[in-house]
Amino acid sequence: MLVFLVTGPTGAGKSSVARRLQQRGHHAVSLDSDRLLCAWTDAAGHPVARPAEPDLAWLGLHRWTWNADRLDDIIAEAASRRVDVLWLCGYAANALQLVDRFDQVFLLSISRNTMIRRLRDRPVGHDFGYTEETLSAASTYYREFVSAWRQRGTVTIDASQNLDRVVADLLLAALEAALDLPDRH
Repeated sequence: MLVFLVTGPTGAGKSSVARRLQQRGHHAVSLDSDRLLCAWTDAAGHPVARPAEPDLAWLGLHRWTWNADRLDDIIAEAASRRVDVLWLCGYAANALQLVDRFDQVFLLSISRNTMIRRLRDRPVGHDFGYTEETLSAASTYYREFVSAWRQRGTVTIDASQNLDRVVADLLLAALEAALDLPDRH
């Protein structure tokens, strides 16, 4: 089984890509929707409740992280179902520490201005970036996040395009990546 991570900054379209891949018959998971996987954590890694409108001080002391054991469970569940390709779509501050679980990482790339515009135009239910504090936090981490993933050799996908084009480019890049991966048998 191939395990692909689709990540990107806030507002890049990770959840939309997961939904579109599902609509096309792929096994895709929007990781933010798994409450056992994702949580805000303190400096010691303990889950904490996020305030409704966190300020910059709170955001500076807490991170959105993945539970490594739960991530392993998601991958094992897909393997037990004999899934050929598992698409995991999401972001976490500790994702770089978990990169060994993925055969390839795809970075949905958008400009900082596009990110800000998308965050301001988000529908209800996606509140990160809605307040000035969370928008400022997202803007601050943007450059560091993109730089860190590019240094890891991720495959970049232009996510400023319409969703169907983004998914088509992603599928083509995944096919090319799969051909370059060592034999998995």
